[in-house]
Amino acid sequence: MTETPAQTEEDSRLPLAPPVTPEDWSPPAPSAPIPAETPRRALRGRDRWLWVWPLVTLGVMVGVGMLWGSLGTFLSGVIVVAALILFVGDEVLQPGHRLAVTIVAVVLVVTGWLGYQRGLPFFSTETLKPGSAAPAESASSAVDLRGRKLTADDLKGVDLRGADLAGAVLDGLDLHGVDLSGVNAQGASFRRSMLDRARLDDADLRGADLREACLYGAQLRRADLRGVDATGADTTDVVADAETLERAASWPAEGTAGRCGSG
Repeated sequence: MTETPAQTEEDSRLPLAPPVTPEDWSPPAPSAPIPAETPRRALRGRDRWLWVWPLVTLGVMVGVGMLWGSLGTFLSGVIVVAALILFVGDEVLQPGHRLAVTIVAVVLVVTGWLGYQRGLPFFSTETLKPGSAAPAESASSAVDLRGRKLTADDLKGVDLRGADLAGAVLDGLDLHGVDLSGVNAQGASFRRSMLDRARLDDADLRGADLREACLYGAQLRRADLRGVDATGADTTDVVADAETLERAASWPAEGTAGRCGSG
């Protein structure tokens, strides 16, 4: 069929297709692969028993608290919780975080120990045992031993908490570990007495004679030591703040006297 001049002119006005290049024959790019599901980490033995740790923490805090009071509760709680974090969180915590946990635990333990040494009430090791009298009750039943020259037989089975010992003579007596909290011992004589590990918290010892006494590890928190003469006494590991000791008329430096025992 012969094209007419009109058809030839119309075909010349049609858009020309772009030339075919080798890239047009390249295979299509593969689609992005679907990520595989991340496998779950297998539980370790310590992770499976994680629910037991809170019970262990509470049990340790209660048990230690019964023996050593609020100080034991505080210290055991800090140590057990820090151990739990470091033991179970070793795969989660960064090294810096684990170091921070360790530092915080150490700071809290040191704070608790310093609070105990300074006699702060919160860090006291004292506990009210079942059946024991409250402070107000024991004060009302305090024994009156004023001005007496006492022997070991006089003190057998006697509760000396809050006792009135003003002017009493207790020279050379073995009062190791005896609870003398809150006693009124103004002008009393404890010369050469064994008061190692004795509890003399809140005791009124104004003008007392403690020369050559054994005060190894004695607790003298908030005691009134004005006028006390402790020349030659062993004051090793005495628990009292500096302000309390400065009130004494004579108080030897720790370690200057002979050791009287560590029982």
